[in-house]
Amino acid sequence: MMRSTINCNLGKGSLGRVEPGRDSLGRRSFLKTVGGTAAGLATPAVIRSAQAAAPFFRLYLMIPNNQPARMIWGTLAAQQMSKLGIDVVSSYVDFPTIASRRTKGIGTTHVDGGWDSYLERYYYSSITPLPNSLFRSNLIPPNGPNFYYVNDPVLDKTLDDYAGAIDPAVRMTAIKAFEKRWYDTQPLTILFYPEDAIAVNPKLTGFNGTTFNPVFFPQPENWTIAGTGDGATAAFASWPPPTSLIPMYTIGYHESNIFGPVYNRLLEYDSWESKKLVPALAESVASSADGKHHVIKLRPGVTWHSGEPFSAADVKFTWDTIMNKAYASPIQGNALAAFGSSEVYKVSGPLELTVDLPRYSILFREQILSSVAIMPEHAYRDIKPEALRGHVASTWLGTYTVKTSDGKSYTAHGGIGTGPWIPAGFDASRKAYRYTRNERYWNKMSGNVKTFYIININGTDAVLSALKSGDIDAHDPMYDIGSLLGTIDPSWGKVARFDSYKWQHVCYNLRHPVFGTGVDTPLGKQDPSRAFEAATCIRQAISYAMPRDQIVQEIAAGLGRPGTAAMPWSAPEYDHDLLKPIPFDMDQARAWMTKAGYTY
Repeated sequence: MMRSTINCNLGKGSLGRVEPGRDSLGRRSFLKTVGGTAAGLATPAVIRSAQAAAPFFRLYLMIPNNQPARMIWGTLAAQQMSKLGIDVVSSYVDFPTIASRRTKGIGTTHVDGGWDSYLERYYYSSITPLPNSLFRSNLIPPNGPNFYYVNDPVLDKTLDDYAGAIDPAVRMTAIKAFEKRWYDTQPLTILFYPEDAIAVNPKLTGFNGTTFNPVFFPQPENWTIAGTGDGATAAFASWPPPTSLIPMYTIGYHESNIFGPVYNRLLEYDSWESKKLVPALAESVASSADGKHHVIKLRPGVTWHSGEPFSAADVKFTWDTIMNKAYASPIQGNALAAFGSSEVYKVSGPLELTVDLPRYSILFREQILSSVAIMPEHAYRDIKPEALRGHVASTWLGTYTVKTSDGKSYTAHGGIGTGPWIPAGFDASRKAYRYTRNERYWNKMSGNVKTFYIININGTDAVLSALKSGDIDAHDPMYDIGSLLGTIDPSWGKVARFDSYKWQHVCYNLRHPVFGTGVDTPLGKQDPSRAFEAATCIRQAISYAMPRDQIVQEIAAGLGRPGTAAMPWSAPEYDHDLLKPIPFDMDQARAWMTKAGYTY
């Protein structure tokens, strides 16, 4: 069999250290080698890693094609795996392709229509880390976001202890137990914790945070563009195109960037710098000492874009819709974990809800109240579950009309929210989502931007060209401009840097019979009771084979820190005493493979 090889040798300085004003040798050479730019890889490209001997097993690795640096370290990761005796088949695909394979919820491998492994930049759905909202074994798709099929009773116990602990000290002990179990078993390989770099229009002020699905997104209502008067137009670049713009279906920043400015949550973060929750649609939340009884008083005078008054019925409708399995929301499992059933919450007044949880859960405040966008009952209640994803409220393609309680009609060009921006549809010629400012917005708006666009632009070079030409004013951090910072002239771009509170990881299908369950490993076949141990050994081997420092310094332009566990490095919950850097050590890596029963 003919196999092509990408040369990512690990000699000192082999990829070329990134310096200001210079692009990395790895990025340009890599893209040239595989035959084009990231945009040119929309059609999956397949690379077979070189093998010196018969492989132990085959692994299909999907590498998202929207971030040049990740394409490089993904290729490097594949080559490192191949040095362990794994036959790695890598492909460059768009993220919707990955999402369609991973959300089936049946755990099949890549050759059977599912997946084996892919690269991803991830985070929890709130600033307070919620590993129980992502990795608990009961949260597999389609009604939960545990796309990886993590199924470890020991890990589950730590997550349950964390979710149910109202005492901060007890909760901290539980989260550190989670981190230790993760460190010992490596369910996913955490490569590094990135720092976000965003280039913005030097005339723009009020841009003070990065993006973080689903709670941070562009906030142009607070942007001011100097020299444009009171009616400025602004644009923000994001990629790839969304699959749905209904908030409860979000799978990433590329969707929350678009729907985020339209909707509100009950509690919201006042800024990226402080990361403090403050009242939003909820004016107050009064909670009992045991954390089970809550009275939510809603903000008066808020209206939907249609003119319909916002009420407690909208909150109940949102929660009911998420709880309804027919809608297949990825957060249904977490809502169920928090509420137990829809019987625990009720409308106790036009602007009041009462909640009596069966037990305390950290999910209630940190996800239900602060991460769930509230949807309009009057506009969405008649949309059938099977029709919602394809509806104009989700696609923003076309129009639809809704009736308000006063008998009036409102024509919508996308989602209907209470937020500061009203969708004005999709401009196909610009590949842009258009908004107009909601002058009836309940909160203050300090900027001069009155018209706003989210533009789908593919590629790092393309997005910087758009900034230079004045077509955009800022962009999502996923464009990965780190290696090009030295090419940005202050006359057309200034660089903002933020701790991303995220991590880049190699994901595994933990139902895969080799590196997931371990039943098809030599050790697992010899002694089925040790199959889990064998799979853990393989993942440990891969982890030790990853040159994290080199990835950060030479490919990510020094913007990040080596990864250890699924916990933001700068979060208070990160255990710096326990989570020591994982060394790059091929001898240790092969030793772990030997423990799984493989011989060299």
